[in-house]
Amino acid sequence: MTQENITQITILFFCSVILTGCPTERFRHEKYNCNSSAFGIAEIILNDTGIGDQATIIGYGSDRKAKIQSSSKKSITMATDELKIDIDRDSAIVTVKRKNRIAVLSCAKSVFKM
Repeated sequence: MTQENITQITILFFCSVILTGCPTERFRHEKYNCNSSAFGIAEIILNDTGIGDQATIIGYGSDRKAKIQSSSKKSITMATDELKIDIDRDSAIVTVKRKNRIAVLSCAKSVFKM
């Protein structure tokens, strides 16, 4: 191996290390389309899924925000003043609780990434 080949391999190695550190996903829009009259939830939109982030709940006539309390690849739990919402991210099953009333919604999940 010549010095020139070693230099080229070293540069290629460092470039590949730098490129693997770049995020592959800059934007994520996760939406659950429920179209349910239960608790007035039509859609739930998640742009950021970290604990403390806000989700948007689109209802029939009004929108509201919910604060994410726990988040993993499999589930998200969030709450508003009156509702507690659990989302199973694999099956798109949304469980909504208000006091002693519970509704289980079968929603359609769509994810847009950029």
